[in-house]
Amino acid sequence: MVIREQYKDAFDILQDCENANLIPAIIGPPGVGKTLLLRAYAQKTNRLFEWVTGDEGVRPSHLIGSFNPALVLNKGFSLDSFEPGPLLRAMVFGGVFGLNEGNRLPEYVQNSLLEPFEEFSVSVQRLGRIKAHDGFFPVLTMNPDEMAGAHRLSEAFRDRVRVWIKLGYPRKETEIEIIRVNCPEYKLTDHVLDSIYSLVSATRTNADIEVPASIRAGISIARLAAEMSRREKREITHEVLSHAAHHVLLGGLKFRPGIDLDPAVSLLVSRALASSRAVATESKSDEEDTEA
Repeated sequence: MVIREQYKDAFDILQDCENANLIPAIIGPPGVGKTLLLRAYAQKTNRLFEWVTGDEGVRPSHLIGSFNPALVLNKGFSLDSFEPGPLLRAMVFGGVFGLNEGNRLPEYVQNSLLEPFEEFSVSVQRLGRIKAHDGFFPVLTMNPDEMAGAHRLSEAFRDRVRVWIKLGYPRKETEIEIIRVNCPEYKLTDHVLDSIYSLVSATRTNADIEVPASIRAGISIARLAAEMSRREKREITHEVLSHAAHHVLLGGLKFRPGIDLDPAVSLLVSRALASSRAVATESKSDEEDTEA
């Protein structure tokens, strides 16, 4: 995790929220580092990190836990027969709990979180009411509301979330640094990193793309291209980058309905790399003119 700029601001606000007993939500597109930021925050404060990704199939028992039928037969409905879920583990041990994509949860599941998020306690059938450890810190993360598959937060649940932290795609220099630190075993040149950034950033300004490339896509292109060049015992060329990017972006992008995926990705990659090559050539010419 590169804790700078928007990530440093978000990290500081998380700390302020915890000190002020406020529950925050982090909002941003997929792959900008919302969960990673929470993990880094938990590690920085030496705490357990638990998380769940919300979807239509998540039930309250997946969050809180449930009794194991096999153990109940031997031990009855006792504490030893209960298997806690990630929310309850974070509450008991005073950890950071990340509820990823909370706006994808059905409303009745959202409402089951009202007590843990406001009273910092939870009622478990047959065990009673369990009070959270002082270190318990719940955080909601969400994709923007306009993304497909997202529900609206229930009014009751939204009212418990007091602070909203927005993350977007980072500046070029920061995203390149993120790619670099996630590929420590490869010697990636500045030119290669610039080209990879050109590839992923081109997807974010294309009107035909509904879901663009994430930061993870840039890391994946870098790592795959590096391994391809290592296997072929040559430097990372535009041809290698094009090959790697095509394989990564083929499943990492969502185009508007009716667009043929394979040729659309090929065209996007070729245009982005051509633009990157032109910029690099112009920059080199400027440097030579300056030296002359």
